[in-house]
Amino acid sequence: MVSLQDEMFQKFNFDTEWAIKLISKITDNEDIPIEGRAVVKQLLDLQVNAERYFFGIRKSLVEFDEVLEVQRKHVYNLRQLILTGDSESCRQQIFQYMQAVVDEIVLSNSDPNKHPSNWNLGKLFREFIQIGGEILNEYFAEIKADDLLSSLEHVYGVNSIEVDTFSLPNLPVPPNDFTGIRKKVSSLRRWFAICADDAAKKGRYQVTANLLRKYLSDFLIASYLELVHESGFDDTYIQEVEREVMLKSLDRFWRDHLINMNRLSSAVNVRSFGHRNPLEEYKIDGCRFFISMLSATRRQTVESLLQYWSSSVESEEFVTP
Repeated sequence: MVSLQDEMFQKFNFDTEWAIKLISKITDNEDIPIEGRAVVKQLLDLQVNAERYFFGIRKSLVEFDEVLEVQRKHVYNLRQLILTGDSESCRQQIFQYMQAVVDEIVLSNSDPNKHPSNWNLGKLFREFIQIGGEILNEYFAEIKADDLLSSLEHVYGVNSIEVDTFSLPNLPVPPNDFTGIRKKVSSLRRWFAICADDAAKKGRYQVTANLLRKYLSDFLIASYLELVHESGFDDTYIQEVEREVMLKSLDRFWRDHLINMNRLSSAVNVRSFGHRNPLEEYKIDGCRFFISMLSATRRQTVESLLQYWSSSVESEEFVTP
């Protein structure tokens, strides 16, 4: 039994005034049940409209959740790789993080369509040194932006390079802790990834930018391996530290990302007043948030690892008589 004054009738704009007027003419008792084809038809129409309304809500929720589901799968797969992968896979993941951090710095401060003299080399150099702090500052303290520019001009137009031993001329040579077939395979793999990077701009000086990306990433990786080697810890402990740092950084930024996505899902509905599709706006901003989250995770992981091992080395030097 459904009351004619039920809020469902009002919510879906069903006219029940005719039935109320009819009842008032017949009797003053409002509790008398009404039966008839007209009433049944009204209720059936009401049910159809209600189902359409709630189906639209469920569909919208699923579409919004699909955006986050793609991101969730990526993060969970990455966590699974960190937790269950062998030591080599975790180490390669760290190398990829370092390469990505360097790529972001170089690509944001360079333009392959312009001569390196028009690049923001000073800012690029400062951001790179900031990643490793004192570790990289020891090598590049005397190097200026003009020195880097001179090196880039020197390598412009080179036809071939030794991938595993490449270094920019007149600049510090990367530490020699990354040697052997392992270095060659890793360097070659990363060089192929740099050359095949579709996200990078195309231009006359693209090869120069790629060589700079390779040099800085090789230097960062070699410096990290040198720190790990000088720490004197066994491989098991090193692997545990690397896993823990990677997981903590990922989990921290993933939690913050979920909060931001929840706020975004509530905020995008307002944009419909500007004749913009809330779902499309959610996808665009959600993708932008996710990319920023991954970028922050990589940078935090790299900086934390470098800081941890450098502090371990410094503490050992302090204790050693």
